[in-house]
Amino acid sequence: MSETENLSNTEELSSETQKTKVSDLGENFKKGVFVIAMLLLLVATFQLYFSIERVIEIWFEYQYIPIFRAVYNFIVLLVSLYIIRLYIIKR
Repeated sequence: MSETENLSNTEELSSETQKTKVSDLGENFKKGVFVIAMLLLLVATFQLYFSIERVIEIWFEYQYIPIFRAVYNFIVLLVSLYIIRLYIIKR
């Protein structure tokens, strides 16, 4: 009887270990996809920032470029601070 109990305990542990491994694999996959998405978001954000800088240079006269850049950078600063504030409040 003790051999049967040991065998059933071993089977239970084995099935729990397999569930844990599958769970860990799924979690690691989700984390990997999240990291890749965040890197792509970061690259896209930098490209958008510099593209808007270039658009300012093309659309506006040279004497107004510093004004529009200052306004644009100020808006980027405010949005960044707002996002950081939201992140800190969630914690």
